[in-house]
Amino acid sequence: MSVEDEFRPKLGRIRAAGGRSAKRYLGKLYARMEKTKPGAFAKRSGARFSGARIGRGAGVAASFANRSHPFATFRSRRVAVKIRSVRLGKNGLPKARAHLKYIQRDGAERDGTPGKLYGPAQDAVDGEAFLEEGKNDRHQFRIILSPEEAGELEDINRFTRDVMAAAERDLGTKLDWVAVNHYDTDHPHIHVVLRGRADDGKDLVIARNYITHGFRRRAEERATLELGERRDLDIANARMREAAKERFTSIDRELQELSADGVVNLSEPKTVYDRFRMKLFMARLRTLEKMELASRDRDGWRLSPAMEKTLEEAGRRGDIIRSMEHVVGEKFSLQNLRDYSSEPAPSRLIGRVVGSGAADDAHERRFLGLDGADGHQWHVETDLKPGAMPLKGAIIEVSKGEGAPKKSDLTIAAIADRHGGVYSNELHAAADPKASPEYRLMHKRRLEALRRAGIVERESDGSWRMPEDYLQRAAEFEQGKSGAQARVLSWVSLEQLPEAKARVFLDDALEARETIETVPSGFGEEMRRAMAARRRWLMAQGLAKEDGARLVIDRKRLAALGRDSVAAEGARLSKQFGKSFEQPVEGERVTGTYRRSVDLPAGRFAVVERSKEFSLVPWREALEARRGMEVSGVIRRGGVTWDFGKNRGGPAR
Repeated sequence: MSVEDEFRPKLGRIRAAGGRSAKRYLGKLYARMEKTKPGAFAKRSGARFSGARIGRGAGVAASFANRSHPFATFRSRRVAVKIRSVRLGKNGLPKARAHLKYIQRDGAERDGTPGKLYGPAQDAVDGEAFLEEGKNDRHQFRIILSPEEAGELEDINRFTRDVMAAAERDLGTKLDWVAVNHYDTDHPHIHVVLRGRADDGKDLVIARNYITHGFRRRAEERATLELGERRDLDIANARMREAAKERFTSIDRELQELSADGVVNLSEPKTVYDRFRMKLFMARLRTLEKMELASRDRDGWRLSPAMEKTLEEAGRRGDIIRSMEHVVGEKFSLQNLRDYSSEPAPSRLIGRVVGSGAADDAHERRFLGLDGADGHQWHVETDLKPGAMPLKGAIIEVSKGEGAPKKSDLTIAAIADRHGGVYSNELHAAADPKASPEYRLMHKRRLEALRRAGIVERESDGSWRMPEDYLQRAAEFEQGKSGAQARVLSWVSLEQLPEAKARVFLDDALEARETIETVPSGFGEEMRRAMAARRRWLMAQGLAKEDGARLVIDRKRLAALGRDSVAAEGARLSKQFGKSFEQPVEGERVTGTYRRSVDLPAGRFAVVERSKEFSLVPWREALEARRGMEVSGVIRRGGVTWDFGKNRGGPAR
C-alpha cells in the first residue's frame, strides 16, 4: 500500500450513533429500507420519530405483512393509487370548484359525454352541495384509483364504494366523498375527492403510512376479490413481456439494486424461482444491450449510467405516441410526430387542435394534439384551466415560456463576480452577514439543481465555479422548465374565417403585421388557401384595398361588423333562452350569473344572465371558476374589468 492510499479511521465510542449528519443518514437509510419492505424494519426505524404514523389508519397500515411466496407481490391484481392532500385556505372554494369541474370534463365517459359525479350511496350527486358542505374544511384529499384491469371490473362505481368503505373501517370514521370515472385514457381510472373532515367534526388526519400503503392495499384486495388472484403462469408471462419494454421497469430497478459500481454479476440459481429470475434478468439485459444501455463485461454486465434517464424518456415517448394515436386517429403519422417540450421546436408554432387528453392526471395537466402549419403533428402539454381548453378545430399559437434568472441567481452572480467567478457559503456569509444559514442553504440547493443540468461545477472544497454567462444559462434553464404558452387565435374552425364578419387573426397576416410560417401541404396549405380566400372576400366587400404591395383593411368597418355579428348571435340565443338580449356599452356595469361561453369568429364570449335578460361580454379564463355564480364588472374597450379576485387588496382582474 502506498502512502497516498493510507487512511486512519477515527473511532467513536462503542455503540455511538454518531453526530447529526450520521443520524440523518441512518434515518434516510431506514426509511428507504422500510419502503422496500414495509414492516420489516419498523422496530429500528421506529426508534427515530418520523411522523409517518401520526393520524388515522397507522396501525392498520403497519400490520400489512408480505407473503412468503416468491410471486406474492405480483399475485394480487394491481391498482395504481395517487393521493394528494390539498390545503384549501382562504380561497379554497373556487379552487375546489375548478377541480371538481375539471374531473367532470367533456369526454370523460365512454360515450364522450362529461363525467358523472357519484357518491357512497347515489349514482348522481350534486357537486355544488358537496362543495358547500365542505367550504370550511381545512383541506381535502384528491385520490386517483387506476386498476390495471379496470375494463374487466363489472361495476366501477361499486368497486370505488367498496374501497372507500374499507378505508372507512380502517380509519374509524365516516368518509364524505364524491367520485368520477374517466375512460378517456389508455387505462380507465377513478377520481375521488374526499373531504378533510371526520365524522366528529375535527380535521381528518390520515397517517402517512396509510396514505402510502393502505389505500392501494385495500384497492388491490377488492380487485383481487372480484377478478381472482393472478396465476403463476400469467405473472411469469407478464414479467417476461416487461423484459422487452422500452421504458424503465421494475426489473431495471432490481438490476440496479444488484449492481456494484454499475456492474451486475448474476449468481448461480439455487431454486426454481431463482432460475426463472435469472432468465428474466438475462432477457432484460439483452434488451438493454440492443438499446446500448448495457454491455457484457468480464466481471458481468455493465449498466450505462444514463440507463434510467434514457428509459424514462423512451417511456414518455411511448406514452405520447399512444396518446396522439388516440386523438389523431387514422391520420396519425409517427414520422411527423413532435413533442413541443422535449424536442427542438419553433419559438412560435401555429396549429389546429385535433384533440386533447390527460397528460398527467395526478397534476391535472392536459395535452393538445396539434396539426401544425409547419407540416408536423405536435404533442403540446399545457396548464390551461378547466373550461379554457380550446375545442377540436380551434386554431392556437404556441410559444416557449419566457425564462429569467431567479433572484437567487442574481445574488450568486454578484458574489462570484467579486471573487473571480467563485461562489461559496463562506463568501456569501462574508458578503451579507445578515443572511441566515437557511437563506444561504436555499442558494446551495439552487446551485445543485444547476450542477445537475451541467451549468455550474462544484469544487472539492465545496465552492462553486461559475461560467461567465451564468445568468444567461440560468435564464435558459428556467425557460426549459416552463411549459408551453398557448394563445387561442380562433375559437372556431378555419373554414368559418374567410367570410367572417369580424376581425380575425388572418387579417394581421394579410396586413403583414404577423408572419405565419406554412408548408405547402396539410394544414399549412389549408392556411394559405384560407388567407387567399379572405383577401378576395375583403376586397369584394370593400373592406380592404391594395396600396402597392400592401393590403390596407378598414378596421373600423370590420369592428362594426363584428359587433353586429355578436348582436345577431344574441338574438338567436334570445329565442333559445326565452329572455331578451341587452348588450351593455363601454363604461356600463354588467352584473348577473355567468352561465356558459359562446364561440364566434369574433372571439369567445361569456353569457351573463339576469332574471329577464342576458348579455354577451368578452370571456376571460378567470370566469370559469365562477360558472353558475354571480359576477360583476365594467365594460372597457377590448374587455371587461371584473370585480372578483381581489386577493389581499390586489387589483381587480
